[in-house]
Amino acid sequence: MGGLPVPKPFHLKMFFSNKNVVAQIVRMADGHIVAAASTHEAAAKEALKAAGTSTSCKEAARAIGEALAQRAKAAGLDGVHWRRRHGEGYIGKRKELIEALRAAGMPLV
Repeated sequence: MGGLPVPKPFHLKMFFSNKNVVAQIVRMADGHIVAAASTHEAAAKEALKAAGTSTSCKEAARAIGEALAQRAKAAGLDGVHWRRRHGEGYIGKRKELIEALRAAGMPLV
């Protein structure tokens, strides 16, 4: 059993402000951003505006999670790692984004 931990090459990074949601998948070997999605993008803003929601709500986080999963699949990824920092709850926008990522076929490893 024991031994060294298995390295996780691709990490999910999220940022939530009062106005936007940003998510990236980073290759940890060199810090390269493999896939990214944000409510800063014009297409995401228009889609959320048409749906009548803000760019910082749970629905926005869900849309960004789905978009990120599609882009990660297009980049050839089969899973990502998310390290929950001390004190971060698995609730709200964070939970919506991760659940949307999983539902779109990008499992957490």
